[in-house]
Amino acid sequence: MAEGGLVPFELTVQILINGLIANPSKNYLIDGFPRAVEQAIYFEQNVCECQQVLFYDVSEDTLMERCLARASTSVVQRDDDNAETLRKRLKAFQESSRPVVELY
Repeated sequence: MAEGGLVPFELTVQILINGLIANPSKNYLIDGFPRAVEQAIYFEQNVCECQQVLFYDVSEDTLMERCLARASTSVVQRDDDNAETLRKRLKAFQESSRPVVELY
């Protein structure tokens, strides 16, 4: 594993490539990817260029409200579905994934 316990983006891209090969199509919607600029660049250099990006611009208050509501009604209860952890996830998004949105 890479620093911080994250899967190396090259491995993530290889898994995606394997999935694309196993399920040929003209179009794909890859949810939650890329999560970092380096991942986006690597994917475009080694697989294909991104054609479109979907990004839902939602306020942090709304995200917190929705995630906490989902956590309270979810069949699978996760210990980390709480306000403190959600704030950390949102901060991580702002630091690593927001630049991807700006790239595209």
